[in-house]
This record gives sequence, C-alpha cells and structure tokens, in this order.
Amino acid sequence: MVVVYLLWPKSRAVLGVPWITRQNALSTLFFCIASACFVNALNRGSIATVLVIISSTPFVSAIISRLFFGTKIDKTLLLAAIAGMLGVAIVMTGRSEGHDPMANYFALATAVSMALAFIFASKVENGTVGLPSIGGVLASVCVVAFTGGSVLHGVPLLTDAQWLWLAIEGAMVMPLAMGLISLSTRFVSPVNAGLFLLLETALAPLWIYLFLHEAPTPQAIIGGCIIVLAVVSQTLRVKRQEALA
Repeated sequence: MVVVYLLWPKSRAVLGVPWITRQNALSTLFFCIASACFVNALNRGSIATVLVIISSTPFVSAIISRLFFGTKIDKTLLLAAIAGMLGVAIVMTGRSEGHDPMANYFALATAVSMALAFIFASKVENGTVGLPSIGGVLASVCVVAFTGGSVLHGVPLLTDAQWLWLAIEGAMVMPLAMGLISLSTRFVSPVNAGLFLLLETALAPLWIYLFLHEAPTPQAIIGGCIIVLAVVSQTLRVKRQEALA
C-alpha cells in the first residue's frame, strides 16, 4: 500500500493516506477490531456459526445508522439483508457446530465493528481503499503485543509455499477485497455495502468446486441462490431508482 502510494500519485485520491489521521481514525479502529475479532471467532468456534452471525452486518449497520445517525433506511433494503441472512443460515446448516460460546461473542463483535467501520468510512472525504489495510496492520501489532510475542514462534515453521499464499492473501486479495468494498460506501449506503459481503458466503462453494473439485452441498446451492437473488434484486432496484431520479 505504501509502495503504491509513493510510486503512483494518481492513486492517492482513491487509496487515501497510508497512516491514521483524525478523519479516518474511527474507521481504521473498527476495521482493526473487526480483523482481530474475526480471527478469534474462527479459532474458538465453527465457521458455520461465525459466518451466520457475521452475515448480520448489513442489518446491524441499518440499525446503528437509524438509531445513532438518523439515517432513513429503505424497508426493501432491510428485507434484502434479512433474506441474505436466511441464505447464509441455509448454506451453513450442513456444517458442524462449535462448542466455545466465546466464538459467538467475537463473531457478533466482528459484525458490529464492520458495520461501524463502513459507516465511518462513508464519512471520510479522501480515499478509503487503504483503511482496512491500516486496520489490519494495527490488529497485527495488537495481537503480537497482547500475546507477548508468542504468536511469532510459528513464523519460522512456515514453508515456502505457505509464505507465497500468505503474501498473495495479505498483499493482494484481502486489501483489494476489503478496500474496494470500503470505497463503495462513498457511492452507496453502508448498509448496501455490507449486503455485498454476503456474496462471499454464496460464492465460496463455487470457488471450492472450481479449484479444489469439492462438490457443493444442496444447502450451499439453495442458500447461495437466495443470497445472490437478494443482492442482485436490491442492486437492480437501486439502479432503477437512480434512473428515475
């Protein structure tokens, strides 16, 4: 992110500054909390429970926007968010359940933090693509500090292949994915941006099938179709409203 910022000046309007400022501090903080809580949730519970809870992000975003910022939320958007949550629940019914109740609290904290991060990112005037990356770096520093550095003991055990995938995930996939969805809050509501997060759950079985040749379960197909239908229908509705305006 810093290299792109330095070598490609035209990207700065979209990327934003690669450091914490007064304007982006709250968004960066909540991206940091979301990153740390998400990892802790996965470490303590099943991915099924975690993803179902995190799928409430657009719904939580709508509630927070309405209660604390007085934002009027379209009813159809809330219905799309609820339909998406239903789809995620169906996708995950075939997965095993976790046993540590703390995983649920970490997952809920992730959903709330992501919702707040999107809300505050929408209020940042400059670029916001880099905010999740700054939050991720901050989360990493906090994890190392709170564990006394013990988390670093496993680093020398990584193989060359693991380092390669780690670099691709950390330097390309996650920054682009989270950065672009953060940028979208400048053009659509934070609730609508959060709705697109649900596509991750719907498309994951497709990527697994294409690259690992693991056939999706019937629940994954049915739930994925519900999620995609909810997101696409809401997106088309917004486009029609903009065209009429």
